[in-house]
Amino acid sequence: MRTSVLAAGGVALALALTACGGDDSSGGDALTGGNGNGGAFSDLSSLVASAQEETAKSSSSKFTMEMSMGGQTITAEGEGRYSGDETAMSMTMDMAGQSMDMLFVDNVMYMKMPEGMNPDPSKPWIKMTAEDAAAQGQDFSQMSQQSDPTKTLEQLQQAGGEIKNTQETEVNGEQATQYTIELDLSKADGMLGGDEQATASIPEGTMIPVELYLNGDNLPLRVEMNMDAVAEAVGAPTGGKMVMNYTDWGTPVDIQAPPADQVGEMPSF
Repeated sequence: MRTSVLAAGGVALALALTACGGDDSSGGDALTGGNGNGGAFSDLSSLVASAQEETAKSSSSKFTMEMSMGGQTITAEGEGRYSGDETAMSMTMDMAGQSMDMLFVDNVMYMKMPEGMNPDPSKPWIKMTAEDAAAQGQDFSQMSQQSDPTKTLEQLQQAGGEIKNTQETEVNGEQATQYTIELDLSKADGMLGGDEQATASIPEGTMIPVELYLNGDNLPLRVEMNMDAVAEAVGAPTGGKMVMNYTDWGTPVDIQAPPADQVGEMPSF
C-alpha cells in the first residue's frame, strides 16, 4: 500500500505540476489576449511563447486537481511558484480516503504520509531526492518541471499536439479561450513523469484530446485531459479524466521545506 501511494503521488505531481496548427473556428467575441490580433492562436509555438512570457510575469498561482482512472479518484489542491531554480509547490492530495501532503522546494520533494503508513512517526515527512526518484523509475528532472504549467504546454508540442478547434467560453466566471488539442500519448513521456516503461507500453498513434483554457492575459485557467486512451493502453477501465484549475495568478506564495528534525529518508520497498 505504501508503494502504491508513493507511485500515485509521483504521477499526481507529474500531471499536476500540471497545458498545436489546425483549424481555427473561434466563436463569440475576441479576448484581449490571444495572438495579439484579436483572435485565438492557431499554432502551439506562438501559444507557448506567450503563455511562458505571461507566466513569468505572474510567477505564481493556486491550483486544484481531480483525476479519475481505473475506478479510483485522486483530488488535490495547492499553490505553486514558477521561477526557474526557485520553483516550488505545496499540495494536499486525497486518494482512496487517505490524505497526503506534498512539498517541492529546493529541488527536493517532501511527502507527509497518511497516518499509520510512515515507518517513523516521529518524522512525519519523507524526503525524495533525484536519486530516490530514479530508484522508483521516475525522471526527477521531468517531474520537477511539471510545477510550471508552461512546461506542460511544451510537452504537448513535443508530443505532436495540434489545435483542432477554438471557442470562447467562461471558466469560473472568467472569460477564456478554449483550445481543443489532440496529441500522441506514445510521445508524451514527459507528461508521465519521464516513465519510459509506461510510455513504451502505449501504442504509437494513441491519440488523446486535451482541452486548454487561457484567459485574456494568455494565462492557463484550466487543463482537461481525457484518460480513456491511457486506460485502454494499460487494460484498465475507461471513463478516466484529469482536470487542473489555476486561479489567483500573481498572488505571492510562501513555500518552505519542513523542519529538518521532522524529515526522514525515503524508505526502501
